[in-house]
Amino acid sequence: MFKVAAVFSLVIYGVVLTAGVLLWNVAYSTGTIDNLEQFFESFGWTNFEFEGGEIYHNAWIGGLFMVVALTGFAVLGATLFNLITDLVGGIRMTVLEEEVVERTDSPMRRFTVRRTGPVGPVEERTAER
Repeated sequence: MFKVAAVFSLVIYGVVLTAGVLLWNVAYSTGTIDNLEQFFESFGWTNFEFEGGEIYHNAWIGGLFMVVALTGFAVLGATLFNLITDLVGGIRMTVLEEEVVERTDSPMRRFTVRRTGPVGPVEERTAER
C-alpha cells in the first residue's frame, strides 16, 4: 500500500504543480493577476503584488509535505481497514458459475434445449434432431 500511495501522491503532486503553472501563465497573460492586485489595493493595501516565483516555491515545498502526509494517511487508512475487517469479519463474496438454459418455443411443440458444452458444426446439430 505504501508504494502505491507514494506513486499516486507523487503523480497528483506533479499534475497539480503543472496545472498551477499553466493557470498562472494564462491568468498573467490575460491580465487577471493585475486586476486582482488592483482589487486588493482598492481595500487600502498599498503596492499589493503577487510574486509568481515565491508562490511556486512555497507550493513546491508544501506539496512535498502533502505527498508525505497523503501517503501516511493512505497507509494508516489501509491498516485501520484491515484491523476492522479482522474484528468484524468483512464481506465475503462468492461467484457461482451457472448452467445456461436456452428455451425455444415452437408452434408444434414446446421443448427445452440444454447445452453443456460447445456446439459442433451445423451438420452435427441437424443430424441429432
